[in-house]
Amino acid sequence: MKKIALICGIVIIGLVAISLMKNNIIKSTITVVGSQVTGAPVHIDSLSLGVFQQAIDIKGFRMYNPPGFPNEILIDMPQIYASCDIGALLGKKVHLKKIVLNIKEMGIVKNKEGKLNIDALKVMQKEEKPKAEAKKPAAGKIPPFQIDELHLNVGKIVYRDYTVGPQPSVQVYDVDIKDKVYKNITSAKQLTTLIISEPLKKTAISSAKVYAASAVLGVGFLPAGVAITLLGKDSGQQSFDLPFKRVYDTSLAILNKSGSVTAENDKTGIIKAVVNKNDVTVKVKQMTDKTTELTVAAKRLLLPKPEIAKGILLEISEKLK
Repeated sequence: MKKIALICGIVIIGLVAISLMKNNIIKSTITVVGSQVTGAPVHIDSLSLGVFQQAIDIKGFRMYNPPGFPNEILIDMPQIYASCDIGALLGKKVHLKKIVLNIKEMGIVKNKEGKLNIDALKVMQKEEKPKAEAKKPAAGKIPPFQIDELHLNVGKIVYRDYTVGPQPSVQVYDVDIKDKVYKNITSAKQLTTLIISEPLKKTAISSAKVYAASAVLGVGFLPAGVAITLLGKDSGQQSFDLPFKRVYDTSLAILNKSGSVTAENDKTGIIKAVVNKNDVTVKVKQMTDKTTELTVAAKRLLLPKPEIAKGILLEISEKLK
């Protein structure tokens, strides 16, 4: 009997030791991948992996500012909870069936040179095509990534502007995002861009790089319930169960906020504007008494810019909710 108890004790201790080792490995992987994707330091207080529940619970996730900015917290997440595919995780693939992100605060900084800390993140930079002869080593490679469903909660944004003088002006935005659901996220870059871009919509802070990066995410990365149809290489379309005037006025307001309106006619429903050096055309068409169709096209130097068109469509649809 004593032998059986001793063996059981050894097995339990062994399982606990293995679990702790896995926890440390996963914790290290998340911090390394997070830093690789963003170019900013990432810290985690603790991580626990429930093998039987197939769940990950992270406490004290903090991303700090990139180089060139004060050594302060950019994103403060007290807790992250995710249900995961343990088999895929052990096979070096990140597959999260559901993840809940609870962001307490984001700290956005504009330095004396007028640059934003979020614009300096690696994820916001344009990717350069690697040279054919330059092959990256396998070490440190970001694993395949899939999130089926993301639930986002964000408290507030604290904005510090150092361009006004030695002491920054401070603005606090209570963005108050609660349980906003996104689906089908297929890269760590998409996830990071969403976390930064979504709360920014609730503020007066303008970032062309964040706007461009979030717009490029595409139709499969829109909020649940938003359906945008691509018409061609430069345009997208969406229908709303709303009257013409509301859709038209909202579209006009978004274009005035995002760029410069060059022409608008509420009789034809056509609005033309320049947004970040892109030529944008919005067409609002009344289909029925309660249904309005919205089409957005974007070009730059005659080249189609579907990511800009989809980004503007997304902004308008968010405002119309």
